[in-house]
Amino acid sequence: MSCFSAHRLGSVGKLLDRITVKIDSSVVEPGAADGEIIVYGPSVMLGYHNKPEETKAVMTEDGGFRTGDRGRFDEDGFLYITGRIKEQFKLENGKYVFPASLEEDIKLNPVVLNAMIYGEGKPYNICLAYPDYKLLKKYAESKGLPTGVDEMAANAEIIKYVGDEIARSLKGKYGGYEIPKKVVLLAEDFSIENGMMTHTLKLKRKIVAEKFMDDIAKMFL
Repeated sequence: MSCFSAHRLGSVGKLLDRITVKIDSSVVEPGAADGEIIVYGPSVMLGYHNKPEETKAVMTEDGGFRTGDRGRFDEDGFLYITGRIKEQFKLENGKYVFPASLEEDIKLNPVVLNAMIYGEGKPYNICLAYPDYKLLKKYAESKGLPTGVDEMAANAEIIKYVGDEIARSLKGKYGGYEIPKKVVLLAEDFSIENGMMTHTLKLKRKIVAEKFMDDIAKMFL
C-alpha cells in the first residue's frame, strides 16, 4: 500500500501487515523478472461458494489467490503491477510480449495520448497510436506539413516522428523485439462511446484490432 512514508512512482506500494505476495514466473516466459501475483493473508477468500471448478482455477493448494495480475518487486519491496496475464502474447519468434506495460510507458510521452500494441503471431510489434494532435499541429507547422487531423495521420514524416518518439520512450526499458517497428496513427481515440473501451476504461483489444485490421495488415506486408 502506498502512503506518505512509503511511496514510489509507478508502484502500488509495499505490502500491508499479514499480507504475503509471491510472484509466479512459471506462467510467463522463462527468465522473466516478473510473473503472476499470488496473494496470501487473512483477507483472502477461501473460494467461490459452491463453485469448485472456479475455485480451483484461482486458488493455489497452499491457500493463495491467483490475481491474474502480472507484477514484480523492486529491491526495496515495492510492488509494481505490469498488467494482466491473459493479455500477454507470443511473437512469431516465440518471444512473449506484455502489451499493457509497453502501452503505459508509451503514453508517458506527451506526443501520444493513447496506444495499443499488436503483434500476436507476427514477426514484430506495431503500435496503434492516437497522438496529441495539438502538439503534432505545431510540429507540422514548423515543418511546413499539412495540419488537418486526417492529413497528419497519413503523413509519412509525421508517422516517423511519432514512431521515433515511441521508440525513444521504450529504449533501455524493453528488449528490441518488444519495441514496435511500425506505427499506425489513428484519427479517432479509443472510447466507451465508439465501443473500443469498456466502462472501466480497459481496451477492447479484439474490437480495436478488427476495426483497424486493414491498416494493421499493411504494416506486415
